[in-house]
Order: sequence, then structure tokens, then C-alpha cells
Amino acid sequence: MKILLAGPRLCSPWTEGRKRLARDLAGALAADHAVRVVTTVDPGETTGFPVPCRGRPASGPVSHFRSLHAGLGEELDEWRPELVCHLPIGSFHGMYGYGNLASMWLAERQCARRSAPCFTLMYAIAREASVERLSRCVSHLLVHPSLGQGVPIRFGTALPEPQEIPAPGDGRSLLFMAGTTQPTRERLDHVLNLRGLATLLRAGRTLAPDGFRLTIAVPLLAHMRLREALRKLPGNNWPESALHILDTITVPEVFAGHDLFVFPYARDETQFVPTSVIEAMHFGLATVLPRLPFLLPIIGEGAHAFAFEANDAEDLARAVRAAASDTARRAAVRDSALAMVRREFAIRGTCEDLLRYYRERIAGAAGRSAHTHP
Repeated sequence: MKILLAGPRLCSPWTEGRKRLARDLAGALAADHAVRVVTTVDPGETTGFPVPCRGRPASGPVSHFRSLHAGLGEELDEWRPELVCHLPIGSFHGMYGYGNLASMWLAERQCARRSAPCFTLMYAIAREASVERLSRCVSHLLVHPSLGQGVPIRFGTALPEPQEIPAPGDGRSLLFMAGTTQPTRERLDHVLNLRGLATLLRAGRTLAPDGFRLTIAVPLLAHMRLREALRKLPGNNWPESALHILDTITVPEVFAGHDLFVFPYARDETQFVPTSVIEAMHFGLATVLPRLPFLLPIIGEGAHAFAFEANDAEDLARAVRAAASDTARRAAVRDSALAMVRREFAIRGTCEDLLRYYRERIAGAAGRSAHTHP
């Protein structure tokens, strides 16, 4: 079968889960199918797909919109795929939201005009949108099974076999990671307030005196102005001696030397599969997560992660101490999380769900129609 993957900004840097899903899905599907990709590329960035890719240069939201849909139209006319998988951006606030909704609607119409089924794969859905609202724009909305709506699909990633990651073992080495790259104060505020780093910085008031150490791995901190702004935040309670900043993220090397991965996300989302959490679990770190509805399936009632109340620095510190002090439970949580990741977040599961739905709803419907109307 000829399968076309389409979406904006499916290019380096590969720190966003949606981009990683597209790259891993392309490689996995290519084992049995003809696969191509059409996308847009920011200045200075590159595509790194294991299949043929049409990467159109673009700069700015309007340019990305126009370039993507021009490229999609060309691929539809020239290659005539049997299935299109559209991977839009999952942000729906303000004008960005209208642009993403318009892109979903237009991709659906472009494919319909060429009689090509279009599956919309929503790796993330910000809380400003709902499955019901998005379903009005497209015919086949594929979302995570935990939502209980739309078409269920397990969003996985291609991870190598787990390997031994060196760790201090005392439970006191913490890692925070976010793939944000744009070097602006607005994006730093995003990391602090939405990704929850501000809560973890406040927790340093009680954790640092107890010997805990924190590594912050965020690419935008390569810019010294933003790094200094982070260090001088009034709410940063980690002393220089207990704080380490990384501006380059390489998986799995980034996990070496750490005991706990802390993901202090600040608010609930309609859907979000945090790739960094899945990677940390896969490579043997126990994780500390907020009790937010979209994360509850990953927490597994405490079987797969240590949990705390979102935005509560004191409760975060309590959860971190509990994980550090109980070596046996930390090992049990780590092992349970690894089994869960292998079962629920492997890229082969994404392929299986995607192709099963295609057989049932597209190929099956075509066969029934041909039988009914000879």
C-alpha cells in the first residue's frame, strides 16, 4: 500500500513527540509498504526520514500553512497514495488554533477530492479543544484510547532495547527535561509555567539542603541571557552547587547519572503523550508525575510512577523524598513502568492499530460496496 505522511515542521530538532512519532511511524510502515513524507522545513533545519521526503522551506505560520498544503496537493496528484496520515500540531489557543483547525479541514478536503482517505493522527490535543470539536473538521480522528472517543490508536515510539544507564543510586539525582528550542523569554516562560519547572525550582527550598541535585536539560538554555534569567528567578531555590544545566539533549545519554525523572506539568490537557516520560521509563529511571487526568493512565495508581498534586512544590518534594528513600519500591516502580511502556508505547502498536482501522473502515467498506454494486 502507498502511504503518505503529512504535517508541518516534521524536521530537526527532533525534540518534539509529534515529530518523533512521524519519523518512527514512517520507518516502521516502510517495512511492508511504500511510504513518503511531505512537510515544511524551518530555515537551517533538515529532515531525517528513512523514506523519500518532500521538505518544502517555510518561515512563519502562514508560509508553513501554504507550503504544506501546496506540497500535499502535489504528492496527491503525482504519487496517488492509497492512505494519507495527517499529523497536525495539537495547539488550539488563539490564532494558532484557528490555523491548525483550518489545516485539518483543508487536508481532509484535498484528500477527498482525490478519493484518498485521510486519517488525522492527534498526538496531542490542548485543553482548548475537544474530540467532539475536532471531529467536525475531519472524517477519521485518531486519538489515544484513554479518551474513550474518536478512533483509538496507541501512540508509540521506536526505542532500542533497554540498556544499563549508570546512576548514582542514592535517589537524590533529579532530571528535568523539555525539548523547547526557540530562544525567547516567552518559550522560557512556557517551560517554567506550563511544563512546571517553576514548581520544581520552588521545591529546591527543602530538597537542596537534604542533598538532592537537579539537572535541567532544555536546549533554549544554550542562550546565556535565558540561562541567567533562569538562575536569577526569585523562585529558584536551588543553589549553584546543586544545580546543573544542559543545553543539549541526546537520548539515552541524558539519563546517565540520574535516579529520578521529574515531569511537573502544570495543567490538564485533552490529550498528551509525553515522549520524555516514556523514554525515561524505558531507560530505567523512576518518574515523578503530577496527578493530572491525562497522566493517570501512565501513573497507574502509583504502580508505574510516584505521584504528587500538580503545582504543589511541597507535595512534589514529598514524592521525591518518598522515591529516594524507598529503594525497593523505586525498583518495583521502574520495572513496572518498563513493562507498561513495552506493552503500550511500542511503535508496532501504532502500526497495528492504524492498519487495522484501515482494513475495517476503508478496505472493508470498499469491498462491501463492490459486492453490493457489481
